[in-house]
Amino acid sequence: MLSPGVLFPAAYLLVYTSTNIYLNAAFKHNLAHSVNQATGNTWNTNISSVTAGLILDSIKLNHVTLSPADTTAKNSKRITLTNLEIPCNNLHLLLFSPSKRFSSTETISEKILSEWHLVQ
Repeated sequence: MLSPGVLFPAAYLLVYTSTNIYLNAAFKHNLAHSVNQATGNTWNTNISSVTAGLILDSIKLNHVTLSPADTTAKNSKRITLTNLEIPCNNLHLLLFSPSKRFSSTETISEKILSEWHLVQ
């Protein structure tokens, strides 16, 4: 039989791994789309990777790049942030709650834009 000492870590690893897979797939795409919409489609967003904090209490964004959508402008510059950690309580609920997904996406989008003072 399996003891609780084996079942709990196995269940935690399953939730942690599936949360990270979700964050790097659909959530990353939705977040980039949300940032683009929040800027009035004047900036394009590229997010290298998104990972969950070790105890599922934060989201870490790695290599976030904002570039102007109008590439013909002479002084078009890219804005890059290497790492951004955003507190996010109940991160494990992202997998099970559509309303939590939407609110988390909007909150993180606002945080990214406030880092660069691009909130419109």
